[in-house]
Amino acid sequence: MALLWTYENQQTIKPIAANFKQPAFVQLQEEVQVEDLQKLLGFEFYQDLIQNPATTANAALLDGGTYEVDGVTYSYVGLKFTLAYYLYARYVRVSFKKDTATGIVSKNREDSRQLNKGDEGNYHKDFRKIAGSYWEENEKFIIANASDYPYYNCDCAPSNCWPANNYRNSFCM
Repeated sequence: MALLWTYENQQTIKPIAANFKQPAFVQLQEEVQVEDLQKLLGFEFYQDLIQNPATTANAALLDGGTYEVDGVTYSYVGLKFTLAYYLYARYVRVSFKKDTATGIVSKNREDSRQLNKGDEGNYHKDFRKIAGSYWEENEKFIIANASDYPYYNCDCAPSNCWPANNYRNSFCM
């Protein structure tokens, strides 16, 4: 699977701990792409993006920039921002957990204390909301440039949307 953003992109956009192991980072990237991005884009558009990330249109979508509609210039951050914040939300949930022979355990250090489940959930929710806001910017870009993204099928009728306070499903599908 082609990964659409790098560790360096992640550290520039929303840094994670420098000692977070590379294989764990790659696993989170893959999970974000398959679980979050594919649901946002739809299967066909997702496949086009991961198979052709360097095309002019797909690179513009990934990197962000500006576009014009009816004489008004808009800016958008690009999908790399959306992906980085979705990854950070997952990172908040898993970075301190370790899979061992006796099950999942959490790290415990003398000079620190772990977040309680409520705080962890709130951070996770907050970063998913930020990712959702970045997605909305990108979606407006996609819709304004629909001819460049023939695989995108936005059915944003109210019946296909969930309220923003329901963070797991705060976007149209």
